[in-house]
Amino acid sequence: MNRTSVKNLFTLVFSVLLWMNSASVSQANMELIPPFMGDWEGGWADAPQKDGNARNNPGLVARVIGLGNNRYEIQILEEFDKRADFKVKTEAVWKNGKMTFDQNGYSGKITNDSFTGKKAGGAFDTPFSLKRVHRASPTMGKKAPENAVVLFDGSDLDAWERQGGEDPTWLIKNGYFEVLPKKENNDVGGSINTRQSFGDVKVHLEFRLPYEPEHRGQKRANSGFFLPGGYEVQILDSYGLDGMWNECGALYKQSPPRVNMCWAPGVWQTFDVEFKRLRRDSEGNKVDHAEFTVWHNGVKIHNSFQIKGTTSNTQKGRGLAESGKNGGLSLQDHSNKIQFRNIWVVER
Repeated sequence: MNRTSVKNLFTLVFSVLLWMNSASVSQANMELIPPFMGDWEGGWADAPQKDGNARNNPGLVARVIGLGNNRYEIQILEEFDKRADFKVKTEAVWKNGKMTFDQNGYSGKITNDSFTGKKAGGAFDTPFSLKRVHRASPTMGKKAPENAVVLFDGSDLDAWERQGGEDPTWLIKNGYFEVLPKKENNDVGGSINTRQSFGDVKVHLEFRLPYEPEHRGQKRANSGFFLPGGYEVQILDSYGLDGMWNECGALYKQSPPRVNMCWAPGVWQTFDVEFKRLRRDSEGNKVDHAEFTVWHNGVKIHNSFQIKGTTSNTQKGRGLAESGKNGGLSLQDHSNKIQFRNIWVVER
């Protein structure tokens, strides 16, 4: 082996060790989360005077999304949390400690701690530089008020039961609990319901998605939060997706979120939900639809949405769909190891 080959081998080994040392671990399935995956933020660097768009819109952000087998999707756009077109969306491969891409006039390089590139402009190029950013919800860690019913404070699952009435078997670790998939544990596990029934409520819960880069669609970190009457607020790894009616934050198959607020796997996220149950008169006729207002990571994604009919999956064991009666809250076992913490309810 010549000197150049030895140097290249050393560089490759060093890059792999650096990645492993700096990568976080998804506690749900021990999958390494690369340190460069997730949100990046920055802007154009010394934009030429001829590039009016870059001068008038100096900000720039990006998402790096794991696809498995060292493949990643890169999305570059002007800002987060807005339904807008991408400046570029492409796939790239992590190799020898970096990723490079070149598509639709945008080219760049990503390493563990830097994201740089340029936009071609014919007679001129406009460089950009982004830094890794870790966002946090403004309601993260929000304390339960005095009149709240605490459903999980990090210690036990006494407020919950399995859908057959048995004690829950989900795993408690380090102040959070984790879905125990029924399919993987000889039918021990399954969805859980609150022992107490509720009507109109305000709920706070925090959740974390496992990193499952090989999974797609509804198989990728799926769960759901159910309210009385058969209504589901979807939980799913929808990071970088379009924010459709079956993705994270959606009122499942009824209403998509106003904007996709789902963050990358491994990051704690929040739901704050205000729910008014359906009303029926003395003869059983529906007189008022159930209503949802939902904040995902502090952003309002549904505003007093009146839901018409159930959201497809009514969660067996939780009472009659659209009965208008009080009922339990539920968290779904969809065979993915979602984690939850800091869950409390205020009756309205």
